[in-house]
Amino acid sequence: MAVAAIVTVGLIGADTIHTKASTTTDTFIATMSTPVKTVANAYKLYPSVMMAQAALESGWGTSTLSTSANNYFGIKGSYNGQSVTMSTAEYDSSSQLYYTNAAFKKYPTISASLTDNAQLLRNGISSDPTYYSGTWRENAATYEDAANALTGKYATAPTYGTSLINLIQTYGFNSLDSSSSSSSSSTTTTTKKKPTITYYSTLNGETGTLSSKYKSYAIYNHVKGSAYKTTKYKWTTVGGWSGRPVWFDGRAYKSDSKTTWYRIRFSKQTTAKRYWVYSKAVSLPKTTYTKEKKTATFTATSNPVYDHVYNSSYLASQLTTTKALGTGKMSVDCKGVITQNGVASTWYRVTSGKTTGWVKSTAISKLS
Repeated sequence: MAVAAIVTVGLIGADTIHTKASTTTDTFIATMSTPVKTVANAYKLYPSVMMAQAALESGWGTSTLSTSANNYFGIKGSYNGQSVTMSTAEYDSSSQLYYTNAAFKKYPTISASLTDNAQLLRNGISSDPTYYSGTWRENAATYEDAANALTGKYATAPTYGTSLINLIQTYGFNSLDSSSSSSSSSTTTTTKKKPTITYYSTLNGETGTLSSKYKSYAIYNHVKGSAYKTTKYKWTTVGGWSGRPVWFDGRAYKSDSKTTWYRIRFSKQTTAKRYWVYSKAVSLPKTTYTKEKKTATFTATSNPVYDHVYNSSYLASQLTTTKALGTGKMSVDCKGVITQNGVASTWYRVTSGKTTGWVKSTAISKLS
């Protein structure tokens, strides 16, 4: 596991915090409850998890980072050019603790710190916008699921999720989740019945074009009907034309309308502005599937294994590699042929143990 970009400052454990909290807990909870509920619900996150994170990371608001910089989550970097340098504890790939100096964001207010943390969880990292999608309420059935989804991603501490859950259960933070519907107008907005939208993590290099009927559909900054404030753009503003190349880095499914949406950008650069469009506004290569009942042996070269055929309408994310699956025979139950720019490529769905994924035909040395 690589060292995460965000780490627990001081790595105060749940038991330590429980001991320290006797004189600070009431003040901390009274101060943080309202802004935590407001911000967490605005971004469809669990207030209980946000409160536990703030308590764990800041030592109930007593850490130097929280008192001098309003930084309650140990987020590194600078905020509007403001930062403070502090010593921080991290874990290496062998789960060994070590210390290093780092610059951390300095916020003007508590709400600014909460909001920046919420935006990070919702927007992910540059290479993966859905990096923290396990914390989203539409993906996490319980606060426990959301808390555990942070382990190894938000913090390098191997017991990070467990520490958060212990705090939530010890101090009843889960009441923030159930009571939030009547606490404020912003909370009421987020608890209104909204379409169930499931987001899927995908790669950044898959491509397609704007369809011939793209003008019949709008382009947005969020999936239409989601809990976020949605802005609709004019195609003349973003420069659309039929056949214009687009790059994909996200897929979403709306269960109420049974529609698929894609997040696109008009440049290969992953830093380019991204937009959400209804699936019929874009064209992806056609994939034809047929059932197979064969066995496959991989080549000696390591190749990626995806959850879907690469560049198909489902888009793909990498599960593992053929090298990791081993050299034995793999069962094959489906073949997919995808044609892009007049070139056809064949893919096979293979199963090895508990892993099922798609590999390109060139990754297979023998098929029988």
